[in-house]
Formats: sequence, structure tokens, C-alpha cells
Amino acid sequence: MDKAHHSIKQFMKGLWKHRELLLFVLPGFVLIIMFAYIPMFGVILAFKKYTFAKGVFGSPWCGLENFKFLFGSSGIAWRMLRNTVGYYLLFTIIGTICNVALAIALNECRNKYFAKFSQTIMIMPTFISYIAIAFIVKAILQNNTGMINSILRSVGHSEISFYMQPKYWPVIFTIINVWKGTGYGSILYLSALAGIDQEIFESAMLDGATKWQQIRYITLPMLSSMVAILTLLGLGNIMNSNTGLFYQVTQNIGALYPATQTLDTYVLNALVTNSASYGVTAAVSLFQSVVGCAMVIGVNRIVRRISPEHALF
Repeated sequence: MDKAHHSIKQFMKGLWKHRELLLFVLPGFVLIIMFAYIPMFGVILAFKKYTFAKGVFGSPWCGLENFKFLFGSSGIAWRMLRNTVGYYLLFTIIGTICNVALAIALNECRNKYFAKFSQTIMIMPTFISYIAIAFIVKAILQNNTGMINSILRSVGHSEISFYMQPKYWPVIFTIINVWKGTGYGSILYLSALAGIDQEIFESAMLDGATKWQQIRYITLPMLSSMVAILTLLGLGNIMNSNTGLFYQVTQNIGALYPATQTLDTYVLNALVTNSASYGVTAAVSLFQSVVGCAMVIGVNRIVRRISPEHALF
């Protein structure tokens, strides 16, 4: 008891000693509790048949029925999981390559005014809503009046029904994702490049290293830690997808579901058509969170064994 009392006393002294720093931390701590931990109470909805009349506590327990609604059809469940994970991997790989390439290009640009102007132009698509992007894509891909089909008709080729053929949409999604996210995604890599000691490059130049050799043997290894950290952090969202991209841009056309339907769009569509409940939404969110958490912990453990300096914890 004396030892425990002494530990508590030392802990309280430490809090009082660093009270100014704790006051700076307090607002963020309160926000995390309010928006990250208190909402975890809603996890119980995943195991209840929720109704407004009975409320959270009065609604009856339904076991795993909400999960059965999601995975009741093995074909649809597999398609949704394949699309969700597949697009995440595709966007992550191509997005990382584009982000790093753009950051290096802007960092190596000798005209800094042009580099800043280019960066500003490339960041602008980030702030365009997916509703506006849906109209832009429709203007380009529409059957009769779309820009691409107009060009195809002018050269004597037949039109392409983009909104009826799923095979084109993985490429379309990738182009939209790169166009919208690369400018903003390169900012963190630019900040990492700014922190590299320039004397390293000067020594390499004195040794006769070309610009490509400097990028290969100095810049890319220096960015590897940042790439690993951002990739590990992003693994928590491996089961999530952007409903704006997959639901609004495709206009929720059923013919495109084999290539566009993900977990989030499936649940959203089910809620819109009243074929699902809040319990199903909570079940999907719980499933996504558990898988994301397991991926972060598992992959981080693997990275820590292979390359400890690149691990998160």
C-alpha cells in the first residue's frame, strides 16, 4: 500500500510540475475522448435490432444477424471485399509512387516560383467535391454528348458505353484518385525532403554523382521511413472506401456493381433503399475497424522484425 501511495503521489507531483504543458494537451485530449472513445458505445448496435421507439438499451439483442445481412450472399460479399481491398492496394501503390515522384520533381525544380505555382495548381483538385467531379466525368464519358465519344465518332469509331461496362472503371477511378489526391499527398514528402541535410548532396556532387544517382541513393532512402509510416497508418482504412468516388461518380448504376461496389457503397445503398438498419451499419463499421486494427498491428510487427527503424511502435 505504501508503495502504491508513493507512486500515486509521485504521479500527481509530475502532473503539477508540468501543468502548463498539460493545459496545451487538454483540448486535444478532450476532443479525442468525445469523438473517438465515447462513440465506441455505439458498437453494441452491431448486435442489436435497433428501433427508435425502444432506443439503444430497449432494442432486442439479435446476435450476429446484422453480420449475416452483410455476408448472407457469398458472391456479393466476395465481390465487395475484393473491390474494397483491391482498390485500396491499387490507390496506395500508384498514389505513393505519384506523391513521391511529384515531391522529388518539385524539390529538384530550380525555378522555385514555378515550383510553388505548380504545387498550388496541383493541390486545387483536392478541394473539388465529388458531386462536381461526377458532372465532369459525365461530360467526358456520356454516350451521346461525352467528349470521348464525340472524338471517337469524328474518327469513325463506334461509341463506348462507359456507364454500362464495368471493365473501364478501375482505370477511371485510378485517374480520378491520382488527379485529386497527388498534389495534396506530396506535401508531407516535400516537408521530409526539406529536412534532408544539403551537405549530403554536396558531398555526392563532389564525388561525381549524377542527379539520378543522388535521387536513387540519397533521396529515396531518406524518404523510405516516411513512406513506411504513411503506409502503415493507412492500413487502418483498408476496409474503407470513398463513397463520393464509388457511389456519386458512378451514379450508383447497377450495371457497374461488379467493378464499383464496395462495403461502404453497399451499406449506403441498402440504407437508401430501406433494406438495412442502423444495426447493419454498425456491424459493417465494427468489421472494418477490427480488420483495419489487425492489419496495422500485424504488418507493423512484420516490419519491426525486418526493418525496426521503419516500424510505428
